[in-house]
Parts: sequence; C-alpha cells; structure tokens
Amino acid sequence: MTHVAQSAPAGGGGDPAWLACRDYAVSPVFAVRVAGLSLAGLDRMRCTRTWELVDELAEISAWLRREGAELSAPLHEVIGGAAGGPLKSRLVALRRAVYSGRRPSGRAVSAEVLAALPEKLAARVREWTARRDRADALRDALPAVLAEESREKVALLREAVADDGFRRGLSQGSPVLAARLDAWLAGPADRPPDRQELLRLAKYLARATVKTSPYATFTLSGLGRWTAGGSAVETCGEPLWHEVAELDRAVLRPLWAALARHPSVRRRARLRINPSAADGGGRVWFLGPGPTEPLSSVPASPGVRQALGWVGGHPFPMIADASGIEPLVDAGLLELVPPYDEQSADPVGRLASWLAEDGASPHAAPVGRAAEALRRLPGHPAASRHTGLSAAPPPATGPEGGPEGDPAAVVREVLEEVLPAGTGGPSLPAKNLLWHSAVIPGVAGRLDAAAWRGVCDDLDAVRGLIGLFDPDLPVKIAATAFFLGRHGAGGRIRALDLYRDVHAATPGTGGALLREMLRNPVAVPRATPGEQAPPGLRELSELRRRFWDLAGAGPSAREAVVDVTAGRLSGFAASWPRFVRPPGSICCYLQAVPDGPDGVRAVVNSVSAGYGRGLSRLHRLVTLAGGDAPPAAELRAAQREVLVAECRGLVGGGLNVRPATADLALDHPFTAGDAGLPLLAPADLTAVYDPMRDRLALLDGEGRAVRPVHLGMTAQHWLPPWLQFLVRAFGEPSVAMVPGWVFRTRGETPAEGEVERWPRMDVGRVTLGRTAWRLRAGEFPVPAKGEGEAAYLPRLAAWLESHGVPRRFFARVVGLGDGLLVGLLSKDRKPMYVDVTDMLLLTGFLRSLRDPEALMVLEEALPDPADAPLYGTGRRVTEYVVQLSEGPGR
Repeated sequence: MTHVAQSAPAGGGGDPAWLACRDYAVSPVFAVRVAGLSLAGLDRMRCTRTWELVDELAEISAWLRREGAELSAPLHEVIGGAAGGPLKSRLVALRRAVYSGRRPSGRAVSAEVLAALPEKLAARVREWTARRDRADALRDALPAVLAEESREKVALLREAVADDGFRRGLSQGSPVLAARLDAWLAGPADRPPDRQELLRLAKYLARATVKTSPYATFTLSGLGRWTAGGSAVETCGEPLWHEVAELDRAVLRPLWAALARHPSVRRRARLRINPSAADGGGRVWFLGPGPTEPLSSVPASPGVRQALGWVGGHPFPMIADASGIEPLVDAGLLELVPPYDEQSADPVGRLASWLAEDGASPHAAPVGRAAEALRRLPGHPAASRHTGLSAAPPPATGPEGGPEGDPAAVVREVLEEVLPAGTGGPSLPAKNLLWHSAVIPGVAGRLDAAAWRGVCDDLDAVRGLIGLFDPDLPVKIAATAFFLGRHGAGGRIRALDLYRDVHAATPGTGGALLREMLRNPVAVPRATPGEQAPPGLRELSELRRRFWDLAGAGPSAREAVVDVTAGRLSGFAASWPRFVRPPGSICCYLQAVPDGPDGVRAVVNSVSAGYGRGLSRLHRLVTLAGGDAPPAAELRAAQREVLVAECRGLVGGGLNVRPATADLALDHPFTAGDAGLPLLAPADLTAVYDPMRDRLALLDGEGRAVRPVHLGMTAQHWLPPWLQFLVRAFGEPSVAMVPGWVFRTRGETPAEGEVERWPRMDVGRVTLGRTAWRLRAGEFPVPAKGEGEAAYLPRLAAWLESHGVPRRFFARVVGLGDGLLVGLLSKDRKPMYVDVTDMLLLTGFLRSLRDPEALMVLEEALPDPADAPLYGTGRRVTEYVVQLSEGPGR
C-alpha cells in the first residue's frame, strides 16, 4: 500500500444541472472507497498450475464418460457376432471397462482383441485408453504439483502481507495476529506461522484487496465530484492518503459518569432537566439512565415541581446553588451536564481544562495526560500536519519502552485509573480505543454526470421499489394499529406516553406484539399469546410474496438475468396500500461496471438512509486530514420541504461523530450533543395518525411533521430504545435495503438437498441482486474423511460446474438457531471472499462450515475484480456512495 503525504485540491468539476431535476436530486458530493491493496498480490495466490491439471482432468473425465457410453453399442454388436471362446469374454470385459470408465486389463486391449474390431472402432478404443492413461497420470501428478504450488504461495503470501499499510491495518484489526506476522517477517522465511494463522492472514489479505470495508486502514476513503465531461469513471491516480486516528468517544459517557461521583465535580457541574421529563399529573415520568433506558417516575410533589421550575429558570444552575435536589440527580430526573460537546474537536481536552480550573478536582492530572496524548494523534486538530508513515506498523510501546509514546496506551492507563473495576459501568473496548482511518484528502475520484445519468434514473426507480421492503415497515404497521385501537383516527398523544403505553400494554391490545418487534432488530411478527397480527402485516407479507411472482426473479427463473423494469411490474406499485412509501433520501453503495466505450452500469451493494448519512462522517475525516472539503450543505441532496431530525449525541458509539446534515436535533437524555441545530425535546413530540399515508406521524411543538432518522454510522440496533422507537415507528430506517441476497430471501430456507439458483436481477442499468445460490451448508462438497486435497479438488470442480457456480464468489454462512432473519443481522451476514483456486482461502472457507443446517448463500463476484478501476499501475476494487433524494417537483 503506497502512502504519499501530499494531497490534491478538493475542488473540481462543475455540478451538472440534472443533479437537481424535477423528479429526484443527487448530492454534488459522493464518497469513494478504495481497497487498500491492488489486485496483483491476491491474484498471485491462485494455484494456476494445479487448476490447469484439474481442468484438464475434468475435461478428459467428461469425454471418457461420453465416449464410453457411445462405444457401448458398437462394441455390443461386435460381441454379438463373435464366436464363443476367450476372444468374446475379452470383448465383454473391454465393453464393461469402457462403459464404467475403468482401465481395461491388458488382455482386454490386446492386439488380438483390437484386430477383431473394425478399424475406426479400434482407433476410438485406442484413443479412449490413451486418454484414460492421461487421466491417471494427471491424478498421479496433482499431489506433487499442489504441494509445490502451496509452498510457493506461502512465500508469496509473506511478500503480500509485508506491505506496511496492510500491517498497520492488521495491527488494528488483530493485534495478536499482527505480532505473529512481525515475528515471521523478522525471522527466516521458511518458518511461517502455524496453519490457522496462515489462513487468517490470507483472509485478511482478501479483505484488504476485494472489500471496501471502512475498518482501519484496509480501505482508503475520500470524497468525489461529478464532472460535466470526461471519462465515466476517473480515478485519482496512485492514491495519496493521510492517516486519521480518533478516540472512540463511546468512552466519554462512562468517564464523565465516574468523575461526576466526586463531590468537587458534582458541585461545579451544570444542571439540566432530563429532556424526556413530562408531568403526568400525579407523577413526573422520564427515561432513566443506563442502556435499557427504564421508564422511571417520581411523585409530582410541590417540592419536585419547585425544583424543576428553579432549574428551568436559571441558565447554568449548579447543585451548589440549591439544596435538596441531589436525590433528583440520583434518580435521573436532573442531569449533570459535562463541560464539553460530544461532537466537538477536542472533548477530552475541554474536560481536562475544566477539571484543572478547580484545584480540588480529582483526576485532573491523568485526564490532562490523556488529552495531551490524544493531541499527538495524526489528524487531531491540535497536532501538527501529518506528513508520512513509517515503513512498519506503530510500536506497541513508546520509544523508550514505556507507554508514554503510544497515545492509546496512555489513554487506556488513564481510563483504567479513573474507571476502577467493579463500578458497574461500561467496560473498555477489548482491542482498540482508537478509530484509525486512511483518508484521501484530495478529490478521490470523478464521475461523468452524462455517463451516469441513466444509472441515477434507475436508482430513483430502485428508491421507489425498496419502499416495499423497508425493514421497519412491520413496526410502522403494528404501531399504527395499536394507536388506532386506543385513540382512534383523530387521537393525539405525546410520543413518550405512547411509548409508555406500548410497554405497559396487556395482551390483546397489540402492544405485546409491537413490544416484541421493537426488541428484535428485525421486525418479524412472532406468535404472541393473546395477540392477533394486524391485517396490514398480512397484506404486506402477501405483497412481498407477489413481488417475486411478478418479477419472475426467483429460483424458478429460466433467464440468467431478469430486468424487473421490462413491464413485469407494470401497475404493481399503483396497487400498493398507502402505508408503502419510498424513502425520501437514500445513499446507494455502488460498484461501476464498464458498459461499452463510454457507458457504465452499476451494481448495488447496499442502500442506507440518505440526508447525508453516508457522507457526513467521511466529510469530517477529510477535514481532519487537511483536505479542502466542500461545504457540509452539499452532503444532502436538494429535495422538497421536509423536516429531518437526528440525534446529535453520541448514542451508540463514536462512529456517530459527524457534521450536522439534518434540520432539527432530537435531544436525548444524558447526552451532550452540539447545539448547532434547534433542539426537539422528547416531551414536546406528539404522535398523530396520518390518513394520507396510513401511518403514524410525529409532530414537533409547532405542529410540524418531523421525520426522525439515524444519520450516524453505528448500526441502528445499537441505538437506545427510545431513539429506536422514534426511527422505526415514525421515520426511515438507517439501512433502507440490506444487501441484495437478504432482499431476495422471501423469508424461506432451501429444502434439504436443494441448491436454489437465483438469477441476476436488474432494474435497467442497475443490478439490484447478483446471481446467487442458496443451499444448506451441508450440501456444499467438503473433503471426505481421509480424502486428500488433490482428490477433492476435481470433485469440487465438478460440483461447481454442475450448478453453474463460478470459482470466485462471495459466501455467507448464517446459523438458523434464532431464525433466518435474525441470523441475517448477525456477524455472519458479512460476505467472505472465496477463490477456490486459492488453497488458503478455500481451506479457511471450508473450516467455517461447521453447521450443516446453516444457510449458505453464494454470490457471483460482480463486477469481476479484473474490471476494477486502474490507480497508477494497479487495479483496486472501488465503491462509490451516491446520495439521491426525492425531487422538489414530486
């Protein structure tokens, strides 16, 4: 991986007019994610000589079967005309051997026997036996060739993983494996790590080469611009990148909670009323502290109301200014506000300065030491501009052998001092306290608007289609039914009261069903005692099933590629019920496929919410890397008037640090989000029924409709329960379409012994689903007990050929213990790149097949890695993140 310190200017390219047309709008900025390694190193890991023998053996074996069957009839005629005696028995033995594919005995192919055959038939038998001998020779040669190539590939693996950028990424992903790699590279080449470690290194190499995961420095990320003219896809040449390292700000909350236990901190901390607090008459209800956010309450006594009035009437009150209110702080009705903004550039530095203002504050010195260590991180606003990387990964200790040179070690030491064991608070991350990113500060790529116009037209069609597959739509349907059953179409209720009613509802009201769906990251209605599913859920299930019938893109399809825009769905969307609505804004994660000299197609990897979600965090990283990032306003595509609300607190983790792209901020208890947007307190939100959409709507204090969306980069199911409720019941999901193979499951698993082949599914110039094969893991061929690799490979090749599975594919193996759709959101949902000609990757994949009943999904590697864009002298897999929103004219 090449690193160059310089960066190109981030301007460039006029924004074509169609980016804001009547029907839809496209953000003038898009994200570019480039694989950290070029394809050359991974390509060299293929055992080409071995598979040439396998292919030749497969070709000869197929010919032997066909020719053996065809020779049966003419040999039978010769046998019928032969007189009795030894010659006839030899002819019978020859026919049986040829038909069954066995080597004939010497007597069966003797000169005397062949002389008794017609000349042409004898020539065919001679050729059959010669090819049969060649097949035996190939089988005999395979083990030695495979062993030799396997040794060569270990040496090539050592070369590939010696890349300093790869080693830096590995040090973040697996410090233990990184240490073993360091030892291997420092020692003799012929003393590799053990087999399991080699398999893991090969897996990481594939990950850094063919996947564009943003983790660590395995991927280079930057912002791109549309151009009016030029190539459909234009790269930035050899990627020029900087490293940015950040504290995982998820540690801020437990750090502040620990500090706030000390009297000197408590008396100086600012107070505020829990923003969820609502006076219910006899009691004041609020969301309590902790990850489960318990619905708590205190009696609405005169003293409590007086305390709340006093806190609300002063701009920066402190506990020291009033007596008798500490119990309300302990209960969570009042909050101690930390002296920093969680989204700010240097929150730990601000906390250290605040603690130092009072000489009696405990831990001021260690927190200051942590702040100083963080300022040395590359990309920190207070650090000098980062100008390069060393050739090797960063050491685990400081230059003098102590932790003082390693910011992560310093911070961990401080946190362990401030957060003593047994406090009951959140534990520190086991591996890393820092997020590392490799960022391209200049323009990371350019796309020609004219070449991509057709793709974007079809992406807008995709946006309309995926409204039917909104993963949270069942929650919306169930929440609407529950609301109508209790309050009717004209009802109005505070959203917090509705939330409380759902959790207190008795069986038979729909609340138990909705409660169960809210607890599950996949909104799957399950049988709940005393509950009956709303009609809308049954209607939705039928619509989704009918989609496959109309699209003709299921496992019974005869076409290799099905285009669902070719009149197949004509009028289908017009019949959808009102509650099926397309998302207002989406970010599409795409790979480009060349289509002629100037044309381009796109393959969808996934679709997330838009409104800046897929771009805002990267915008921040580019800024930290010294790039000339465009205005944050360009991160959100123009669209018709809509009020989007996001939570600016770091709920769910440090990956939520980003510039604001919403219109309003959802205030949340026990967070310290920035104040750059108008705040919406939970107690001011009202739930009503929207008959035009047959869904619930969320109104702010002025009666305006608000659309809650999670725009951070952590998974939605890590959000606190209240925020999840708002997004899932009233807003748009952070993942609008989970990867295509999940989109196409129909909620069913293949029958035992069945291998389903699903065709490639296109929407015009956009591939929405790659060709896929679905089967139980036990159906995939694995080496039999005692069977060597050389004997297994021809059998594997034959199985792949019989089912049309390519030799390079992405595989997912999902356990079904908790149900199919729950398994689809597990860690196993992530694709594993498999090239069966790479023995290390193949072996690692086979070792993952522990459960024969698990669901296996294989997907074609589309685009072909060989079609990846060229960067300098090497090709790198590249993903583009394009944001598209409903246009103002719709």
